Amino acid sequence: MDVRKNAIRLTTQERDHFLEALIRLRQRQAPGAPAGVSVYDRFVALHGAVMAVTVPGLPPEETVNFGHWNIGFCAWHRKYLREFELALQAEVPGVTIPYWDWADHVGATGKLFHRDFLGSLRTGAPAPLTDSVLRASVPPAERPAWWPANAPGFPIHPLLEDTFGTSLARGSVQVSWPPPQASITQLEQLVVDQPGVHPFWYFWLVLEQGITGLPTHNTGHNFVGGHMSSQAFSPNDPVFWLHHANVDRIWATWQAGRLAAVVGSKPSNHYPPADQLSPFDLKPAPPGHRLGDAMWPWVGGASGYDTTSLDPQVKAFLPDFSAQAAVTVDDMLEADAVGYRYEPPGGP
Repeated sequence: MDVRKNAIRLTTQERDHFLEALIRLRQRQAPGAPAGVSVYDRFVALHGAVMAVTVPGLPPEETVNFGHWNIGFCAWHRKYLREFELALQAEVPGVTIPYWDWADHVGATGKLFHRDFLGSLRTGAPAPLTDSVLRASVPPAERPAWWPANAPGFPIHPLLEDTFGTSLARGSVQVSWPPPQASITQLEQLVVDQPGVHPFWYFWLVLEQGITGLPTHNTGHNFVGGHMSSQAFSPNDPVFWLHHANVDRIWATWQAGRLAAVVGSKPSNHYPPADQLSPFDLKPAPPGHRLGDAMWPWVGGASGYDTTSLDPQVKAFLPDFSAQAAVTVDDMLEADAVGYRYEPPGGP
């Protein structure tokens, strides 16, 4: 069982192994992809591809965002992060994705957003990082002992830079951050009691989009800014993985609380029934977001799916999952079953 830790509690060796795995993935040629496309680039492209997908049974002009803006947000990203984590482990065995504890801003700025780890934050217009090993080019004299041979740095693929350039850039807009710990605790325990409405609808909405006084997922992207604020290609900034690990941790905590509160319940009881209408638009969740639905691109050999959100050149970056078994929302309802758990923010 893999254990995901608070990023500021990583040992120096754990931190360096994570960074090394990132650099190696940026250099590793993606099998079957055009020359110069790395495994890391492939993950970035996949996040962009999920934004608009045609689905069997729907008109071609009606696309689905499998990863955002509805209740499947949590399940899709759980699968996506786990696939990335396994790719990291193929480079450096034992590496896991740490999480960014949003509420501990002092700890984050002192240890996470630091030249020794993911590099500094900045305010104002996006500009390239000037510290950390995540620069596009790191001079040989500044490369640590673990540095992979022939790796120049952490360059962004030019077809994935989304106007921010090929060197990792950050630049925060004026947003409310960080969320108070008390508010995060309230979110982890949030149960809106509305007849005929599953409480997960409200939990998901606040977790992904936030509310006044509680900035969460969306605000975190804009707080970091630069590449991280790109809706399609935000995984270019490795902060993405730590940010979404915290999203997933909060969901896992909420799930554990619901299972404990409802004796004899199972994980699927704490997800809306497939035929339940959203309390926000009075429509059912779209395909890929409901219990029993396969989540693109993990739909096995099923036909009729296609992404329409990518340039054809970028579409060539994508992997082929058709030989793999389909993965459904139900398959992602237990973090333990997926293969990992979270260490509490304060440690064991």
